[in-house]
Amino acid sequence: MRILCTTLIAWLVLLACSTPSEDDVRRIVHDELSKHADRTIIAPTKPMGPYSPAVRVGNLLFVSGQIGLDQTTGVLVDASFEAETHQALSNMMAMLHAAGYDSSHVVSVTVFLKNMNDFEKLNRIYARFFPEGKFPARTTPEGERGDCGDRF
Repeated sequence: MRILCTTLIAWLVLLACSTPSEDDVRRIVHDELSKHADRTIIAPTKPMGPYSPAVRVGNLLFVSGQIGLDQTTGVLVDASFEAETHQALSNMMAMLHAAGYDSSHVVSVTVFLKNMNDFEKLNRIYARFFPEGKFPARTTPEGERGDCGDRF
């Protein structure tokens, strides 16, 4: 919103002085976007591959998918659905906190379920991580880990 407000102010200043050219408009938009396009890598733990655990661009934070990996031992937690779900969500919260955010800032989440019969168990655990009334939008497709096959 800050980008839009600043751009509108710049537009109003230009309009008060003269009609802006297309080049003026491009320069204003480029300058404003450049100010807010700094990328910061958030990596409270070392990733297991060539990716960034989280990337902040301006006020937006993009968090990589999380699994039930214990961040201190590097080992997957107990094989139960509940333990793995709790750990994956805890890992996501750790990324948020490392970037200075909390669960109330989350706008959207995608959770892949191997079996839709686990949906209610997911909901019970998931609800504990977000403030009541501030649940993010969520997509929950069924499929093998990350592979939703031909369901979409």
